[in-house]
Amino acid sequence: MRLEEVADEGQNRRFRVLLADGASVEAVLYRGDSLCISSQVGCAVGCPFCASGARGLSRSLTLEELLGQLDAVRAEGHAVSRVTVSGVGEPLHCRAVLPFLDACRAARIKPSLTTSGGPLARLREAIGAPHNGLTVSVHAGTEPARALAVPHGPALAPLFDVLGEEVPRLSRSRQRKVALAYLLVEGLNDADAELDAFAARAARLGLWTHLYAYNPVPTSAHRPVSRARYEAAYARLSAAGLRVRMSCQARVEPNGGCGTLVATRRLVDTDPRARH
Repeated sequence: MRLEEVADEGQNRRFRVLLADGASVEAVLYRGDSLCISSQVGCAVGCPFCASGARGLSRSLTLEELLGQLDAVRAEGHAVSRVTVSGVGEPLHCRAVLPFLDACRAARIKPSLTTSGGPLARLREAIGAPHNGLTVSVHAGTEPARALAVPHGPALAPLFDVLGEEVPRLSRSRQRKVALAYLLVEGLNDADAELDAFAARAARLGLWTHLYAYNPVPTSAHRPVSRARYEAAYARLSAAGLRVRMSCQARVEPNGGCGTLVATRRLVDTDPRARH
């Protein structure tokens, strides 16, 4: 496994990870010690605003390939203390992810992951796994918007049913490690009614919500909302009783925004349309 540095801008360093079969994925190092890695070559969830799955799924990575991303970045001299499986791919579609969390814990590295929530049986397992954080990407408050935003993820009703059953079983310290995510995209999920519907579902859980600003990608026509609209959405969700966090600086940089990482099936595939 080899690394090629794609960009070094702001707080983030972005790497292309070259796999043995000629495919590649990407990883991002945040703040010098927090590494975001990929779990699949492509993604089957089909979020229309996301570059990671723009051409579907090729395959999942193996446990060795997950660990290899971490080892390769550490071999470059970076003292990684945290790793999150939040790059290209849906972590719960990759069977190696939960064993990877165990391996990280054994190595005294704090692991976390971000998921669209399915399969739900694996979400139940992941909630109770020894992670340092699990973020569920919801991105909607109503079923029609969820179907548009996360086409091949679980619907909201069963998703929140599982969360409503599993979260109360956790200790308070473990509950603080579970969060919801809402990526605000213009014309898709930014209406007041959509935010209110999300707040009504989320308020019952008492979890933190990460309200992410959207970084545009070449594979999508979707656009971010204005800063004023973003701040208004934050205020609206907060007024509804949710605990809300805005995007950190590392997230709003082009190298680190949600859905900006890419994969290719072949090293010779340099067509911009192949960026997943």
